[in-house]
Amino acid sequence: MKKHLFLFAFVILTLTVLLSGCGGGGQDLDGMYTATFELNGGTLSTQNTSISTKVNYAYEPNSYILDPANYATYKVFRPGYVFTGWYTDAECTEQNKWDFAQDKIESEKITLYAGWEKEILYTFTVCYVNGEETVTLGSYNVKPGATFEDYRNHANKRDDHTPVGYFSDAACTTPWDFTTAHPGGESDLDIRVYVDYIEGDWKLVSNFGELENAIGVENIYLTADIDCGGEVLSFGNTFTHTLQGNGFKISNFTVETFGSALMPSISLFRSLGEGAEILNVTFDDVLYDFTGGTGATKMKVAALARDAKNCTVSNVTITGKFQTEYTGELLDLSFLEKAFYEEGSEGTLTNFVIDITVEILSTGDET
Repeated sequence: MKKHLFLFAFVILTLTVLLSGCGGGGQDLDGMYTATFELNGGTLSTQNTSISTKVNYAYEPNSYILDPANYATYKVFRPGYVFTGWYTDAECTEQNKWDFAQDKIESEKITLYAGWEKEILYTFTVCYVNGEETVTLGSYNVKPGATFEDYRNHANKRDDHTPVGYFSDAACTTPWDFTTAHPGGESDLDIRVYVDYIEGDWKLVSNFGELENAIGVENIYLTADIDCGGEVLSFGNTFTHTLQGNGFKISNFTVETFGSALMPSISLFRSLGEGAEILNVTFDDVLYDFTGGTGATKMKVAALARDAKNCTVSNVTITGKFQTEYTGELLDLSFLEKAFYEEGSEGTLTNFVIDITVEILSTGDET
C-alpha cells in the first residue's frame, strides 16, 4: 500500500488546524513538510468552513500528497470558472501541473496554485415574442453537439396560453429542427428557440386516442386530420367546451343512439351546453346508427345536437349516412336537415352545412 494512503487520516485531521499557515492543536509537526494550496480567487468549502485564500497540509517527507479538490466532503470552486488542476507556478502552465499519482513532496515547503479557466456557456433559451418584447421562459446549459429538448417544459410557463410549436425565428414561420446540434465555440453562445402560442388553455389533438381523452375535459385544438377508423365516437352528455378544428377533418366514425329504448335519440352531439363552440371543422363520413329502435314510442333525430343553449357553430360541415330499419311515422327525418331537435334550442350558426343520406336497411333503399 502506498504511503500516502497511510497518511490520509492524519492529513484530514490536521486540515482544520493548518489553515493560512497556522499550526497548533497539539499536533506534533516536527520534521513534516508543508504543502500550501493557493486558491487563486477560488474557494475551498469543507463540512465546517469555507476558505478563500490558501490552505496548508502537513506531510511526511517524500510522500504523496492529497488533492483537496478530489475529496468527497471538499469542494473547490470559483463562480464563472472551471477548475483545471493544481500547478507549481502562479501562471498555471500545463507543463507544471502537479500529478498526484506520480509527484511527491520533496522539499520542506511547496506551493501549488489553483488553475482556472473562464467558463464558456453554451445554451438553448426558450422564449416568445410579445409585441416588441422577447420574453425568456428558461434556458438549458449544454455541451457542444447537444440537441434541444424542452424537458423542463419551459414552454408551458406562459399563463393562459397553450404552446403549439417550437420555431427557429421570432416570427414563428420556420419550425425548429430537433436534429440541430449546438455548435459550441470559443465564447459564450446562446441559441434562441421561439415558442408559438394560442390564447387560452387547450389540448392539442392529432389522433383518435387524444381526441377521446380530451372530450369533456379540455378545449380541443386539432392539429391534423383524424381518421377514427370506424370507431364509435361520443362527445359526452353535454358538451360545454370549444372544439377548434383549424380546417381539419374528423372522419370515419359511428354515432350511436342514446336515451331510453322507448324514446331513443341520435345526433352528433347529445347536448351543446352554455358557451359551447364548434368551429372550423368538418365531420366527414359519419354513420348515424339508428338500428334497433322498432319498439320506440318517440324518436329524436338531429344532425348536430338534440338540444343546445347559447352555443356557437361556425364553419362546420357534416357529411355522412343515417342508417335504420324503421320506417314508421315516429321517425321524422326532416330533422337531419336541421341542427337541433328540441324546440327552444339556442345557438348562433354561421356557414353550417349538412349533407346526410338515409339508408333503410329493411329494403336497402337509399334516398
